[in-house]
Amino acid sequence: MKKIILALFAGTALLFLSGCGDKPKAEVVTYKYTPAEVYKATCSHCHGEKGEGMAEKKGPALNKKTLQELEMELFDVKNGGLGQSTATEHEVMEHNMKKLSEKGYTYDIKAMAKYLFDSFNIIK
Repeated sequence: MKKIILALFAGTALLFLSGCGDKPKAEVVTYKYTPAEVYKATCSHCHGEKGEGMAEKKGPALNKKTLQELEMELFDVKNGGLGQSTATEHEVMEHNMKKLSEKGYTYDIKAMAKYLFDSFNIIK
């Protein structure tokens, strides 16, 4: 009986361990510029130096949004307007994102949202 239990345990352990190391490694993406550099060079022109927004350029304020709202809106902007913004805003941002990407101003959505929230948020 002990041999059967030991054999079952060993077989289960081998089956469990046989899957180790088979997962593909996550691709590591590196960016040319930090979120701060991207914001200063490209976003501040319409969203303001402190994320306060610029009505004359139709750049909404970013300094009164939660971290989750910023992440969702950045995802929306980078993916061609799948969310809540108007079509006009997305046409402009889609055009802008294409030009920015061509110049190397790409960014990680979570990192950019965290930068915006930590740097400019006034409702923490």
